Amino acid sequence: MNEMEKKNYLSMWNGRRGAERNPSNYQRRDDGNHIYKSTDYYEWWYVDASFDNGYHLVVTFHYMNAFLRPIVPSIQLMVYKPDGTQTARYDLCDEKDIYACPDYCDVRMGEAWLKDAGATYEMYIKIKGVGARLSLKPVVPGWKPGTGLLYHDEAQGAIGGWVVAVPYAEVTGELYLKEETIPVRGACYHDHNWGNKAQFDIFAGWYWGRIHNDKYIIDYGWVIPRAQEAPVVSPLLIARPGEIVLSTDWMETKLEEMVRDEKTGRDYARKLVITTDTEGVKMTLTLDTTRMIETMQLPKIADWNQYYYRFLANYTMDVEVDGRRDVVSGQMLHELMYL
Repeated sequence: MNEMEKKNYLSMWNGRRGAERNPSNYQRRDDGNHIYKSTDYYEWWYVDASFDNGYHLVVTFHYMNAFLRPIVPSIQLMVYKPDGTQTARYDLCDEKDIYACPDYCDVRMGEAWLKDAGATYEMYIKIKGVGARLSLKPVVPGWKPGTGLLYHDEAQGAIGGWVVAVPYAEVTGELYLKEETIPVRGACYHDHNWGNKAQFDIFAGWYWGRIHNDKYIIDYGWVIPRAQEAPVVSPLLIARPGEIVLSTDWMETKLEEMVRDEKTGRDYARKLVITTDTEGVKMTLTLDTTRMIETMQLPKIADWNQYYYRFLANYTMDVEVDGRRDVVSGQMLHELMYL
């Protein structure tokens, strides 16, 4: 692989590694549509909420669903009860019943919608009696790691983008579980992906996770290239309420205690150790997985099988910012995707 091809995977900072303290490059436009005239065009808006009553909700507005063939619009949601049981719903949408604004997040798919209302994000979704109506009040500014492009091949016109419009928000609203309406409040996350080339042609998979606690907010990705000689794409956000402390891809992840999942025959790391040391910020984040809470084989869109895993983990974070050190710990969700 030549140097130009390697730079395609370092497109967040224009072909090199980068780091910024307190960046302000995110714009509302970044969470608007990025429509491409390509048969591989995909785009989705993702919302992930953890509620104080022990419930969790995951919603994806797949404006064009890259995990289906043909690529079509769809919405999906998953509700996890405190006992760990899951209720899932999926629905396809007709293209005449979808809309996404180019200037900011205003996505409508059938009767479901997600909108940047200025001071808050508002969301509604209901599929066969299951859904939610939520109001998200951001606590951390939107995050665009560098250019917001995880991959960019200018010669071929291939692109893959990712921004975290809401790294952390206080959320209130209600869950709908058939005949039951449950008031909820808690913490919420929202990101946005788009591109014009099949992800599995570029990447082999990724580890991804987020942490929300009173002192620090962490979002990370360890995105593994399809080409073995290409660099790993490694966006990392370290934030505190009201500010982004560090945006960087100067991050290393050690995958330890490899375990084989008997159901799928694929290996995964029970332990991750994530480190960074740049721009006056040092961090060691250790994740110890306690339980696999979801395993999913994706629809067949490649010549090989693709899998998604979601895990519950304990974490300890040792972080130093400009000489001031904190150690925090707790529980978190993280995921692994095999593309």
